[in-house]
Amino acid sequence: MDIVEALPLIRINSNAEIRREPISEDEDCVIVDNFLQNPNEIVEFACRHAGDFSIPERSYPGLLLDIKDDAMTDVYRYIRFEMSKHFVFLKGGMKLSTNLSMATMQPNQLSNLQRVCHVDPRDRMDRFNYAALVYLFKNEELGGTGFYRWKDRKLMEQATAAELDDPAKGLAFMQEHFKTFREPACYMTESNEIAELIAAVPARFNRLIFYSGDLPHSASIVSPELLTTDFSQGRLTLNCFANVRRR
Repeated sequence: MDIVEALPLIRINSNAEIRREPISEDEDCVIVDNFLQNPNEIVEFACRHAGDFSIPERSYPGLLLDIKDDAMTDVYRYIRFEMSKHFVFLKGGMKLSTNLSMATMQPNQLSNLQRVCHVDPRDRMDRFNYAALVYLFKNEELGGTGFYRWKDRKLMEQATAAELDDPAKGLAFMQEHFKTFREPACYMTESNEIAELIAAVPARFNRLIFYSGDLPHSASIVSPELLTTDFSQGRLTLNCFANVRRR
C-alpha cells in the first residue's frame, strides 16, 4: 500500500475560530485557529514516514511529501464552501493539491530565488492561485508568514528568468541589481530593495491561514538555527494549493 494513503482523514474542528484580516488595500487573509480536530495525528504520521519525504529541486527549502486527496476531503470541502464566501472564486472547477512541508535549510544552502519572497506559479493565466497553510509546530519562534509588495516587479521577473536559465547568470544579475545579494544569505523576513513587507501572520500550532498565492509571500524564518529535520520539533506545515476561476 502507498504509505501516503495511510494518512488519517484530516478532520475539521466545527468550533474553530475564524477571522479575516487585511494584508493590503486589495487583499485579505483568513485566519482560523484550532482548525483541525486531529493535528497531532498528522505530526505523528510525518515522524513515522520521515524517510519518505524528499527535497525538491529549487522550489522549496526543505522536505516535501505529497498527500493523497482522500485524506483531504473535509479540508477541500471547507475551502470550496467556506473560503469562497471570503474570496471571489467559484466553487466549481477548482484544482487542488496538498503536501506536507518542513523547512530545513540553513541560509547558506538556499538557492538564489529561495532568498526572496515568491508567488505561486500559475498553470494558466486565466486562473488564480490561493493557498491554505496549517502550522503543525508548537515553537512559534520557527516563524509565521510574511506578505510583500514588489518594488520593481519587472526587474524581479528578469531576475527570475535569468535564474531559471542559468543560476550563475541569475546570481550575477541579482548581485548587480540587488544589494541583498551582495550580503550574506538569509531568509527574507523584512523589507528590502526587492519588496516591501506589508503584513505578517505569526505562527500558532493548528492555525490555518488562507490567502492569495498571487501575492508575494515567504516563510518568516528569523531564527534559522532552530530549523531541524526532527519532525516532532521542526517547522512542519500542511500546504494546500487551490487553482481557481474568479467569479
